[in-house]
Amino acid sequence: MRTRTSLYLVLAIVLIGLLTLVGCSDEAGVSTQAGSATEAVASSAAGDDTGIGVGLYPPTFTLPDLDGKIVTLEDFRGSVVVVDLWATWCPPCRVEIPVLIDLYEEYQDQGLVVLGVGLDRGGAADLAPFVKSNGITYPILVGGRAVSEAYKVTGIPTTFIIGRDGRIVAKHVGFATEMAPELRSDITSALATDGAGA
Repeated sequence: MRTRTSLYLVLAIVLIGLLTLVGCSDEAGVSTQAGSATEAVASSAAGDDTGIGVGLYPPTFTLPDLDGKIVTLEDFRGSVVVVDLWATWCPPCRVEIPVLIDLYEEYQDQGLVVLGVGLDRGGAADLAPFVKSNGITYPILVGGRAVSEAYKVTGIPTTFIIGRDGRIVAKHVGFATEMAPELRSDITSALATDGAGA
């Protein structure tokens, strides 16, 4: 009986550990600031075809990067865009970042854009030192409540892959190292599509 109880305890600990590694749902550290003058989110010009599901046009956003330059999702139409909603305090986000750096560096010449949308409450003040110390080479934007709500973020990281035609081709919530091949496959498939339907 004692070994059975120990087995259940070990299984419970492993299950809790796996859930912790896959995604963060604690919104305590996610920015809840109302959208500022530099944060704007709107439905896509596609009207009824806008949403966060595969095959739909994602909500468009206008966000500042870490230098204050305004970036709009529409600026990247014709490229494959990875929109990664994340936070510095999130362990699975920290695991995903090196994978995104590698993918960005490998495929940017083929039209891949990675946009990291940081949701930390401290905004650029929290994000900038983290980006520097972790060698993040892709653009980081400062997000807040408006973008989080528009993209219906329930856990982070939440990663969208948007095809050349501007439609969502894949969505991933959470991250573990074992998910890297699927993320790579979704990106390479999107890169292989010409987006002629745009």
